[in-house]
Amino acid sequence: MPTDKQYDGQLIEEYSRLKRIKEIALKENALETVKTIDSEIGYIKLKLQPLELPDN
Repeated sequence: MPTDKQYDGQLIEEYSRLKRIKEIALKENALETVKTIDSEIGYIKLKLQPLELPDN
């Protein structure tokens, strides 16, 4: 079982991965994909509260 810090690190990695994929989806005008990614990012942010992640 990972420690809290390891778990937070995994969530931050997933957040970064989703942000990179979102950039590609925006370039491809894949709006449904962007909407799904935004939903997943919101869920990750909830899990990381009170940590703050940049929107950009």
